[in-house]
Amino acid sequence: MKAKVKSTGPNSKPVWWCYIVSVLLILIYLLPIYIMLNLSFRTIQDIGSKLALPEVWNFQNYIEVFSSGDLWLGFKNSIVLMVETVVLEIGLSALGAYGLARSRNRLSNSLQGISMAVMMIPGTALLVGTYSLMVKFGMTNTLYGLALLSAAGGIPATMFMYMNFVVSIPTALDEAAAIDGAGVLRTFVQIIMPQLKAVTITRIIMSATGSWNNYMMPMYLLQNKSKFTIILVIKSAFNRTNGVGNMPKACATCAIGLLPVIVLYLFLQKYIIEGQIDSSVK
Repeated sequence: MKAKVKSTGPNSKPVWWCYIVSVLLILIYLLPIYIMLNLSFRTIQDIGSKLALPEVWNFQNYIEVFSSGDLWLGFKNSIVLMVETVVLEIGLSALGAYGLARSRNRLSNSLQGISMAVMMIPGTALLVGTYSLMVKFGMTNTLYGLALLSAAGGIPATMFMYMNFVVSIPTALDEAAAIDGAGVLRTFVQIIMPQLKAVTITRIIMSATGSWNNYMMPMYLLQNKSKFTIILVIKSAFNRTNGVGNMPKACATCAIGLLPVIVLYLFLQKYIIEGQIDSSVK
């Protein structure tokens, strides 16, 4: 029989405390979701501990939420906002990254530095100026105005990720396409963009979820109830002022409103991880 070789490397000892920390972190992240789901199945009279299971399981909250027109209106507006934001952010960022990566001059380097600097500025710091600008151009209470603003906020980070990939693509492909008579735009669409599949999928997912969960700017820009996104519908459900608020129904609204994003992450998380790893390698 072969004797077992005992590992003497630096990682040979079992780091048992890592598992304990991981479990604790998972429980901390799941606790708010558990409380939300727990409350969503209660009646309004059930005011017991939020950690204890409901005394009587109430599914009427979900039935009322599904039959509400506000939920479906919020879904529609959020989908429109998400599609517009993703198309603008991905299209403009990919084109901009391609141009900057291929230019290699002082102007392109300056633009790259400005783009990196913009990434460091929090959106809250620009809130007053941004709101004033949107009012001046008449873009309040419009989904396309909010989409432009959301896409503009995500372009620097998206462009940075795209540039890491574009610079690794040989310029010989551009030269070969030019010899065959292809213009710059055709070269980008048919030659460059297909090789950016990993980062494109990653940024589509991140931009879509960011747009769906966006709260601050819709809260300030969308005062018309017909333009409310799903996040503002959830906010309204928790801020009922006429009579006693219905917390279980509000939690049911929140659970349904966040379900599309959770499902999107569960099914497409491998593309996010692959895109982030490929970007770091590039």
